[in-house]
Amino acid sequence: MLNPNIEIKKWFYTELVSATGLGVYDGFSPENVGNEYIILEGRTSSQEQGKAGYTNAITIIVDIVTKNANFGYKRAEEISNLVLANINSDTTITLSNGFTSSALSVESVRNLDALNPIDNVFRTIIIYNIIITQN
Repeated sequence: MLNPNIEIKKWFYTELVSATGLGVYDGFSPENVGNEYIILEGRTSSQEQGKAGYTNAITIIVDIVTKNANFGYKRAEEISNLVLANINSDTTITLSNGFTSSALSVESVRNLDALNPIDNVFRTIIIYNIIITQN
């Protein structure tokens, strides 16, 4: 059995950079990264053993962060449209190490509220659910 979170993280990183051209960070962003970036967070998986291998239900969170005093959520939502156009339920995921993806769906898209308005930070969160089988 291998950890499917490692392979799905690599795949999402490549796809997000390709779709947006932004920096993509794992878990948190370093200081002074700029005004627009993406954080991959909240990777969780549950596994069941079947007759021919393991099936993993994976959830991954894509956190789009923008810092801008002029546009509010507008820019974060524009970036989320780029992400959703590239990674959606019609997307085929190809992974290495014997993993195959049989399903990808968007659980939710939401703007993160209750941030300090003085900071001018706006975030859009996309939660993906993926089913991966390891043979």
